[in-house]
Amino acid sequence: MRRGSVVALLITLVIAIVASQGMSPGTQAQDATPPAEQQAGAPEGVSLVTLASGSIEILSPGTANLALGRIRFVPGATFPFDPSDPSVNLLFMASGTLTFRVEAPMKVARGVEPGTPAPTEPEEIPAGTEFTMSDGDAALFPPNASGEARNDGDEDATAWVSAVAL
Repeated sequence: MRRGSVVALLITLVIAIVASQGMSPGTQAQDATPPAEQQAGAPEGVSLVTLASGSIEILSPGTANLALGRIRFVPGATFPFDPSDPSVNLLFMASGTLTFRVEAPMKVARGVEPGTPAPTEPEEIPAGTEFTMSDGDAALFPPNASGEARNDGDEDATAWVSAVAL
């Protein structure tokens, strides 16, 4: 896997970059609920667990590296995004609230309350604007974006991240 992808995430993206941490080019699987532990390169208070990863040849001679992971932030933890990370990250908030600042325009799909007939249109977030994501919210983080994710709350925040690096 490329060094830029290894150095990355969460995203910046949160997350993104986060999921790409610890990714290997071969396919691997782990127990359904692996123990959370501090991975090398992860900031204090941020735990990254890669649940599955693999690579696939696409549009020769390219290779796409894929990873599915879970990222957890303790209160006060911050994760800077690596602007050299080529990964695209899809983030889904499982619990808690994270605050993001991304130096690229974003769209956030807000979670819906039970009984709501349909989700609303995604919220457009201008580049450099701080925004929060909470339970049920989702966003696609672009590649090579700088920024950060942080937990300003009093509880842990957890997100699922799917990363793709070409």
